[in-house]
Amino acid sequence: MGILSDVQFLVKGFFDDDYIRPLSNPNFLPKQNLVLPKPVSNFHQFTVACCNGLLLLDDYNGNCLLWNPSSAEHKLLPSSSLDNVRPSGKGKADRFFYCSGFGFDSKSQDYKVVRFLENYFEDDFPAEHQVELYSLNSESWKPISYDHQSSPFYEVFVYIDGVQYWVAYDCSQMGFILSFDFADEKFSSFQMPDDCYVWGKHLLHLMELDGSLALVIYPFKGSLRPFDVWVWNGESWSKILATEPLPCPELLLGFLKNGEQIFVQGSDHQLLLYDGVTKELKDFGICDESPATMQLVPYVETSVQLSAINKNKESSSMTCIKNTE
Repeated sequence: MGILSDVQFLVKGFFDDDYIRPLSNPNFLPKQNLVLPKPVSNFHQFTVACCNGLLLLDDYNGNCLLWNPSSAEHKLLPSSSLDNVRPSGKGKADRFFYCSGFGFDSKSQDYKVVRFLENYFEDDFPAEHQVELYSLNSESWKPISYDHQSSPFYEVFVYIDGVQYWVAYDCSQMGFILSFDFADEKFSSFQMPDDCYVWGKHLLHLMELDGSLALVIYPFKGSLRPFDVWVWNGESWSKILATEPLPCPELLLGFLKNGEQIFVQGSDHQLLLYDGVTKELKDFGICDESPATMQLVPYVETSVQLSAINKNKESSSMTCIKNTE
């Protein structure tokens, strides 16, 4: 049993600085904040993605780090393969790393990171998207093709069984689901449920529900907000749950027990658990500095060693470090 063996969720938030705090079973008792790897001190505010107990920390400023919080082992990813690959014929561009995904390729037994770079041009050309893929086996990035005109929304994503899903928007502000298969290294897309979402009036949340992709839709404003839950079966959407209006949610974070319990960030930026049976709100005493900044990351401890995945390969400039603090 490891130091995080009883942990079910990690709460990522920001108060003066980024933090990650475990919630342990059986009553989701908050533990002390995890000691973050040293390189994270140079990160801008980061987001967290999790795959098989490994975490990806990405500050969308070109810095990415893989981390096993149980063993404290971490790996800082190398510089982008797109540093010297710029769109031509459209003038000077401001460039921003915008979104990323982290998953496992079961065919090659490889952990991979997919990352988006957006180019904004001075002469009002439409933004141009570039995408690259990192392989832990090869310890390197490579550019990959991306044929969509829209980039995904970085705050709404989920990883399920080898596939990363994001909410994305086209130029007419119509929402759709963008997916990336880590084994095939290909993107695909499909529409959201018909007539259920209006830009500027609803918020969206993606999550895994019994192994399937689930989409949660709820009003953007209001002191009481109902949640509609839709599940994708690979061909179509089915609405499986419509909750009663809930008090003081600012941001949906996750569901438990088929919707009987719901994690939210409250109107005072605090982490709350709403019990649909007892109608009670549990306050965990975890509060953020700003609204809509928390992430709730499902977590299962792993013994995977980042250094052992490619131990038979030649070492590269990327280092593998144990955090001793």
